[in-house]
Amino acid sequence: MSKNAPNEITVLQFAFMIHGAQLGIGLLSLPKVLAKEAGTDGWISLLMGWAVAVVCSIAIVQLMKRHPGASLFDLLRQYFGKAIGTLLSALLSLYYYFAFFTSFFASVHVYNEELLPRTPVFLLTLLFSLPVFAITRHKLRVVARYAELVFWGSLWLIPLYLYPLRDAIWLNLLPVLQEGWLPVLNGVPTTVYSYLGFETALILYPHLSNKKKAVHGVLLGNTLTMAIYFIVVIVCFTFFSPDAITSYSLPTLKVVKIIEFRFLERIEIIVLIGYLYMLSRLWIIYLYSAVFSTSELLRQKEHRSYLRMFMLGVIVFSFVYSPTMEWIEQMKKLFNQLGIYFAFAFPVCLFGYTRLVSVVRREN
Repeated sequence: MSKNAPNEITVLQFAFMIHGAQLGIGLLSLPKVLAKEAGTDGWISLLMGWAVAVVCSIAIVQLMKRHPGASLFDLLRQYFGKAIGTLLSALLSLYYYFAFFTSFFASVHVYNEELLPRTPVFLLTLLFSLPVFAITRHKLRVVARYAELVFWGSLWLIPLYLYPLRDAIWLNLLPVLQEGWLPVLNGVPTTVYSYLGFETALILYPHLSNKKKAVHGVLLGNTLTMAIYFIVVIVCFTFFSPDAITSYSLPTLKVVKIIEFRFLERIEIIVLIGYLYMLSRLWIIYLYSAVFSTSELLRQKEHRSYLRMFMLGVIVFSFVYSPTMEWIEQMKKLFNQLGIYFAFAFPVCLFGYTRLVSVVRREN
């Protein structure tokens, strides 16, 4: 039996975890941001961002594929030495912690504003932290099964969100490329940020039971995310006018608020509750990546002690400080900037560097 047997995951679970790490609170404001940058041609920027994310995801797979049986941390020590390799590993671990921290408190803020305005932030933090801790404390296989369960359990949100298309104004999408390619290209960085999360493949890949199909896994994970984004963007672009969509802070949620059924009111509450499970999947995947990285870095078999300390710190932080919208926006901007380096530049550069070193060693 493999030493990674308790942590082994299937290709499908691998795809669902990548998809789960990408789908966060940013989905609620994505149509507005895209409309500001690229107008109603933002859906083209979305497809371009998907292509960039796929290329970088495949680079991660090819990097890890060339070193079977080794983790990312083994690679860094092998190619950069113990000191620099440890430093790079620590920075990556801190990035995963920051990713969880930012997405977690951004989500807490939205739910505090939209669903539970009279509930203190520290109480929401405590309520959200307990189930996150309960799942993350287990092996990767449990986290993977949770990601898979949430995916299948959330599919009902798609037909519900397609319901407003009965009132869609498809002419809003025309003419295509009305202002040329420049606005579309300007919108690509925005969509690229939305695909952050595929970098968790650096941690997940060594635990794949069938590594030969890893490329299929990253393709499926990124494509599922693109499909969700595409549906949301098209619904918002055809439901709201090009001028109106930029006036809403959360147009994705605004669409749902307009849906009415005779037998059911406040649809957005049900949607927010369902979406909370999807957000929890993102928190858990990033948090597991962070504490697992720490345990690997310190060569410990268990990650639970680091998980306890970090979650205790998160709860204490929420008691001491209540994050404001401005603070959260600053953290999101910083996370996006870090994501460019750690998710996009780092794997591609590392892949190129390892190939170069291999060529030089072969010639010598």
